[in-house]
Amino acid sequence: SLIGLSHAIPSWASGGDLHGGMIRAGFDEVSGRDIALTIGEGARIVQGRRGHAVAVNGSVPGPLVRLKEGQPVRLAVTNALKEDSSIHWHGLLLPFQFDGVPGVSFPGIKPGETFVYDIPALRQSGTYWWHSHSGLQEQTGHYGPIVIDPAGSDPVQADRDYVMLLSEFTPLHPHTIMEKLKKGEEYFNY
Repeated sequence: SLIGLSHAIPSWASGGDLHGGMIRAGFDEVSGRDIALTIGEGARIVQGRRGHAVAVNGSVPGPLVRLKEGQPVRLAVTNALKEDSSIHWHGLLLPFQFDGVPGVSFPGIKPGETFVYDIPALRQSGTYWWHSHSGLQEQTGHYGPIVIDPAGSDPVQADRDYVMLLSEFTPLHPHTIMEKLKKGEEYFNY
């Protein structure tokens, strides 16, 4: 039984409100035919260590995007950053122009702009994830889970789904990490 599991989750991982420009941990769920996502930035504190974060809808990870097999979806993604951004829908079968990799099949999302991923009926079900392909934003929190429920009845009957998304945190900015690794790949060995 998972009764009382919420008491075993550390407070920094259980979600909460956005306080004083801080990004909250944990994620909400978004679903439906039209979904709005906003990419922004702020500070993140994990176990007392403060670092830079890129969040979607105010959280790291971003919201769980729950879709339904056989149904189309329109995802309007607004970039509130001061740099280009993107979302790649990892593992989804969709038209190439909505894959979300800048410079390959899509121009990226400029600061202050909204890009609409107008995805036709989904042809798959399962668990996937989404993430940025821009400016090392994924490494600071620009990622989240996707669940596509099957069109028919779910072959696995469960009382509740638990989505677990594992990641690392460092207070160092990812560009600082990349700079150190370029100077000496053994930098973080010691």
